[in-house]
Amino acid sequence: MLTTIKYASRTSKHTIPALNYSSFGIHTLSQPDTIIGNLEAVDVEEFRSKAFLPKRPILITTRREGSPNSTRSQSSEFSIPAADKWFDVNTVENEPFWKHQGRLPSQYLSRFRDTILPYELILDPHTQSTHKKYGGELSVMLQSLLEESPDNSFHRFNAPLSLFLEACQHHPRLRKLYIAQAQIVDLPKELQDDLRTPKIVKEAGKGDIYDANIWMGIPPTYTPLHRDPNPNLFVQLASSKCIRLFEPGLGRSIFWTVQQQIGQNSSSTFRGEEMMEGPERDALDMAVWGENTPYEGLEVIVAPGDALFIPQGWWHSIKSVGEDVNASVNWWFR
Repeated sequence: MLTTIKYASRTSKHTIPALNYSSFGIHTLSQPDTIIGNLEAVDVEEFRSKAFLPKRPILITTRREGSPNSTRSQSSEFSIPAADKWFDVNTVENEPFWKHQGRLPSQYLSRFRDTILPYELILDPHTQSTHKKYGGELSVMLQSLLEESPDNSFHRFNAPLSLFLEACQHHPRLRKLYIAQAQIVDLPKELQDDLRTPKIVKEAGKGDIYDANIWMGIPPTYTPLHRDPNPNLFVQLASSKCIRLFEPGLGRSIFWTVQQQIGQNSSSTFRGEEMMEGPERDALDMAVWGENTPYEGLEVIVAPGDALFIPQGWWHSIKSVGEDVNASVNWWFR
């Protein structure tokens, strides 16, 4: 890194207590400011003045001070129906909230099993017998990927939702299978209705929504360091994710330093294959998540029911937490 910049979080009226991130091997960094309350009940003017206009990340959560291990809010408080209709949350007593388990309720989502969705999968290209551990659709899909791209570890393809449902029920689970950036407008109408747009997305700015997507995966799932061209509201539906954020200048410096190190010149706004495998993926992961990384920014665990506002231009990287199926929804808007 050419310059080390420390970004300290401001004091907030409501602050989530420091959590023990060392349990899963990440450093404790500054946390973003918070708004305590249900997403749909958030005052639009408060959100606009604290986050949207000054372009500051903010966490919207029902977890209160003194309750670092609380799980998501009660279902009656959850403003996005998909969280309760798509997932059955099994709370583990005396475990921290990020270890609480979530599983897919096939009796509901199986009705939409023929819906075609975009997938990502990371496989060891040298493990040619991988598909033999599975049956049905999984075996056919894995064998096809290994035959078409025998030297690749990262694969992108379209397949029905039934593939994901089968993978979630199989033991051992097929790790690193990810429904990535599936547009809400392409889902069946009933599933779209389960993902209603939050009020702050519609009212904080001009009301323009550029895109809205779901993300569902079998851990570990990972999105490398990048920035979005528009403000982003990221809402967690099931399980938890850890997000690291860097202000625009520092994030740009980290990204281009990595590009210089590996001799590449990739895009910072598109989820390209070079970002997902090979030297760029490894270098970005080490720069952002490495044990001895010199960069300081913000870090937050987004639990079920939480929403994180990521301003335009802020760089971020996302990792799943725990071993349970995770799911998120996001809106890019202005």
